[in-house]
Amino acid sequence: MLSIGDFARLAGVSVRMLRHYDRLGLVSAARVDPHTGYRFYEPRQLQRVHALIGLKDLGFTLEQIGPMLAGQIDTETFRELLDRRRAALREQIDADHRRLADVERHLRLMEGNTVMEFIEKSLPALELSQRTATVADRSQIGPVIGPMFEELVAAQIEAGGQPAHPAYAWYRADGERLDFGAGFDTEIDGFETGELDAVERAVTVTYVGPMSGIGDAWAELGTHVASLGLEPYGPCREVYLDTNGPQEKWVTELHQPVRG
Repeated sequence: MLSIGDFARLAGVSVRMLRHYDRLGLVSAARVDPHTGYRFYEPRQLQRVHALIGLKDLGFTLEQIGPMLAGQIDTETFRELLDRRRAALREQIDADHRRLADVERHLRLMEGNTVMEFIEKSLPALELSQRTATVADRSQIGPVIGPMFEELVAAQIEAGGQPAHPAYAWYRADGERLDFGAGFDTEIDGFETGELDAVERAVTVTYVGPMSGIGDAWAELGTHVASLGLEPYGPCREVYLDTNGPQEKWVTELHQPVRG
């Protein structure tokens, strides 16, 4: 038999943790000396401890692990638990990747660096069938503009056609408010018509990713414009070149008119 110290060393856990497992009934000592109270373990119990540690590393709680070690959970239930844990881990990894990308983007902004490729070009005049709205803060745009596009797309399909391509959005600051519109460069019955003037000079960039990150892309574009000593003005535009599949693969071109 192994003393608690030797057993803990071979199991890769602390003596304190072994005592905790014993109190919970997860890994009980094979023998306890009646005179000294010293705990002793059988070498074969190492397998149980390794299984316990492995399940903990998978994210299961000790309350969940107890029935697993006791064989009270059948194979199908155990598989379901593993599937749920896998899904949770994937979600956590995706969230960590997004947070890391945000950190790196903010560092680039602070240092004046960017991995984006900015292009200067002129913009054509557009005549849009559109919906428009006004909000007090940029964070309020998302819940409004999505249904606007859905309404525009549904109207085109109901008319017997396919949605025009690409879709457009424009934004214009009005004091403390923000006016914006969503539309298509085609005639759609029942929608107002709005015009965007041609622009002689604009700084543009292509952003690939979800709408949740497009604000950071605009921030990088704004930093670049400032570094050139240019003045942004007028309504800026978003051109949605590809919105098929998951948002992580969406392709949006950002257009910022400039002068100076």
